Amino acid sequence: MAEKVYPPLVMPDGVGRQQVTVWSDGIALDADLYRPTDVAPDAALPAVVLGHGWGGSKLTAERYAALFASAGMITLTFSQGTWFDSGSPLQLVGDVPALDDGNEALTQVRFIRDLVDPFAWAANLRAALDYIEGEPNVDPTRIGLWGTSFGGGIAVHLAANDSRVKALAVQVAAIAPLGGRVAELARRRAIDTARGDFDAIPQGVDPWPNMAGTPYLAKLAHYDPLAQVDRLRIPTLIIDAGDEEMFPIADNGARAAEIIKNTPGGVVDYQVIPGIDHYGIYFDGYEPGSRAALDWWERHL
Repeated sequence: MAEKVYPPLVMPDGVGRQQVTVWSDGIALDADLYRPTDVAPDAALPAVVLGHGWGGSKLTAERYAALFASAGMITLTFSQGTWFDSGSPLQLVGDVPALDDGNEALTQVRFIRDLVDPFAWAANLRAALDYIEGEPNVDPTRIGLWGTSFGGGIAVHLAANDSRVKALAVQVAAIAPLGGRVAELARRRAIDTARGDFDAIPQGVDPWPNMAGTPYLAKLAHYDPLAQVDRLRIPTLIIDAGDEEMFPIADNGARAAEIIKNTPGGVVDYQVIPGIDHYGIYFDGYEPGSRAALDWWERHL
């Protein structure tokens, strides 16, 4: 599905937005930084990095980022690599050319676009954390992570493995691994890719129903945020849609909350917003979802 048209951002008073570039593995990520406009030079504020879902962009989270900034936080949204105005990795077309003494050559390359690679997404989210950690006035001991939809699973995966994340909030998050025939196809793709029998980097194949872009099934075969959940030792907010139609919440958000609840030291709040579907979280569900996240940051950052 192409990017949804969300209600326009009305920038709160006292919040400024600046377009910035986050560099991740040599790829320039298009990002926006939100800051309170009246900050003392020596202030140390909490910060939140926000990650979008499949088909989304930095604008998916702009209303959330502005809201959190209006409450005194520094926030960052970005578009994942290969999507919208973010850069792309390049794939060599044809044989490796002869290099000159400076290891340079002229050749043909393919720009990889609209790829859903979970591990590249996690690396980009980590780079966004690196960026916000170096932002003036950010207290590096009070950094939170917010993710939505497919990006919610990415946020879970990273938060479980990066000690800088002190609190986590995800909504309508896809957390469970692939299953059934899709998982079988993904395993086949992983094997065939490694053996050179399938596209090294897929483009325009294995379409996902009603979704834009190309799922990198060879990578998705090894991606399992749910297996990382028991590593979470930080306050975690999970919000689901009562009428979720994209995946069963019992196997995703609810299952993750149960694991955290039964993990020593685990702190979790699991909420279901009734009467909304997956994309409704950004419309009728925006107010309760965003306010729950804001309350979470104010309690735990």
